[in-house]
Amino acid sequence: MTKISTFLKGCALAAFLVATQASAEDKVVAIANLGPHPALNAVVSGFKQGMADGGYVDGAGLTYVYQDASFDASVVAQMLTTLEASSPDVFLTVTTPISQAARRVVQDKTIPIVFAPVTDPVDAGLVPSWDGGSDRFTGASNLQSMETVFAFAADLLGKADKIGILFNPGDANDVVNITYAKEAAAAMGVELVTVSVETTADIPVRVNALKDTDVIYLIPSSMLQPALPAVAAAARRIGVPVINASPVGVEDGQILASMEVSWFEVGRQAGLRAGRILQGEAVSTIDIYRPSPADHTPTISAAFMAAAGMTLPDDLADCDCVK
Repeated sequence: MTKISTFLKGCALAAFLVATQASAEDKVVAIANLGPHPALNAVVSGFKQGMADGGYVDGAGLTYVYQDASFDASVVAQMLTTLEASSPDVFLTVTTPISQAARRVVQDKTIPIVFAPVTDPVDAGLVPSWDGGSDRFTGASNLQSMETVFAFAADLLGKADKIGILFNPGDANDVVNITYAKEAAAAMGVELVTVSVETTADIPVRVNALKDTDVIYLIPSSMLQPALPAVAAAARRIGVPVINASPVGVEDGQILASMEVSWFEVGRQAGLRAGRILQGEAVSTIDIYRPSPADHTPTISAAFMAAAGMTLPDDLADCDCVK
């Protein structure tokens, strides 16, 4: 049996079980995730917390049906079709690729769709502006302040005049991140080196192209985040530290640090918005959550610093962020 046929049978069974177990009065929330990953799992957990904060608790008049595509683009359309068959009252679409696919694949245009995270939902074509949703979409962004990230890198390293970024040119989120990074670099007088990565197999070679940079910043990329170990290993070989958009890889010493917009909070904000939709608010009137600079949290790896013979700068001595 092929991987795809096994996946489809599993999806069909899950939809059947939801349809039979949920009572007629239950609200059904369909969660479509790109794949299992700590950051994306945090989004889903945060979403459920936001729903609970809004009075919607799993098992108490609310049923969740969850599927992920295991990072396999070939099964995304069928996953969404199967989830739609569970007759959800609202969708959560996790990541930009899943959200954009839902716009094309979900046939019932009356089903509200809440996304999280989508870096720039306007650029992704999901909503007309940050001030409100479309007829179908609203949600939460994880758009980082690149100025905050670059300033943190400079504080931590003493200087970060030349910053390297990998990106997937086929991912709208990645392209948007590069646009914002270029704007921040120009404003701060930082030299930015961007290198495209079309497949994860290219990572060692593409990281090597960043050997003359002061630091590599790993953006919240759907392709590159799951490949963090490969990025970290290649960066160690060229002696360039990595700062990640997620704290994954920090405490175990794979990378130097992270500057994170809390993915749990992004999910929670999406959950709050989904709750408002279930209470009857029009999707188009609900604003998009956009993180502020104050929503960014640094984490620094004690293990990495010790191995590299680094000391914590005085400016960060009171950050309470070394793990």
